[in-house]
Amino acid sequence: MRFVSFGPRGNERPGVLVNDSSILPLSRVMADIGIAPNGTIRNLLPFLDRAGEGVAAAVDRGDEVIPVAQTRLGPPITDPPNLFNCGANYLSHLVEIGAEATPTLPVVFQKPSSALAGPTDTIVRPLECVSLDYEAELVVVIGKAGRRIPAERAAEHIAGFMITNDVSARDLGEGESRKLNAPALFQLMRTKGWDTFQPTGPWLVTLDEARSYEDIRIQTWVNGELRQDAYAKEMLHSPYKIIEWLSATTTLQPGDIITTGTPGGVAAGMTSPKWLVPGDTVRIEMTGLGRMNTPVLDEQGARAGGGGGSDG
Repeated sequence: MRFVSFGPRGNERPGVLVNDSSILPLSRVMADIGIAPNGTIRNLLPFLDRAGEGVAAAVDRGDEVIPVAQTRLGPPITDPPNLFNCGANYLSHLVEIGAEATPTLPVVFQKPSSALAGPTDTIVRPLECVSLDYEAELVVVIGKAGRRIPAERAAEHIAGFMITNDVSARDLGEGESRKLNAPALFQLMRTKGWDTFQPTGPWLVTLDEARSYEDIRIQTWVNGELRQDAYAKEMLHSPYKIIEWLSATTTLQPGDIITTGTPGGVAAGMTSPKWLVPGDTVRIEMTGLGRMNTPVLDEQGARAGGGGGSDG
């Protein structure tokens, strides 16, 4: 199944893609299987088998569908309990940024949920930022709660996969860390945590449909120019290892979002970086997971225009 959240920002409704162009709203399906009809996709994740049966019944009885072209797609998971990001997980990316060693442990940090955006929503460049960068990443969404999950059992806890862009303000992280010679003063939140800096989508593809992650091809274009092209099997730490590492610290919950790092090809790794600027469009595609097309706008333009993406 391919789950979506659709409608105006902040008021998205849960749905499922029943073909490549139509959305079946899930309110009745959720009510039929005993879930609050005003819930979100997150509420469905522990009950995917029953949800599949409910969707099949809804299709058979001819429930009304909505054309994808007539609405806005929001982030598939609109209300994650946690938004975990993994960094430094592809050798190609470590090489391009000049890392002197390869980490042997996953590197995980968190973002605020306010960073979430939909697959066609605008990426807003903050007033303070000049060096705006993209990072295509495969996302794992947790479907079953757990603590201290061994890697060999991690797949049992995955609901599915989706696409994200871990947008980064490269010039805002340094803060006073260099001036005071104190790496602990690096401003990670100022680099990663701005509103719109985590577009996701276009849908959450359940594990039974997505199957193995290894052969997922990750590609990024900026204004039609191919910038990133890699396979998820190139990760240093698999999604299962990341889940094992992260769940040793905290109990993972249904709806938790876990990104898995970006491959080489980001602007920061170029001799003459091609930073994102207003007017650019970032397109990210992954095998079996769809495509995101996100325009870039500066903050002043976003305020004047009310942000990006249709509210339909």
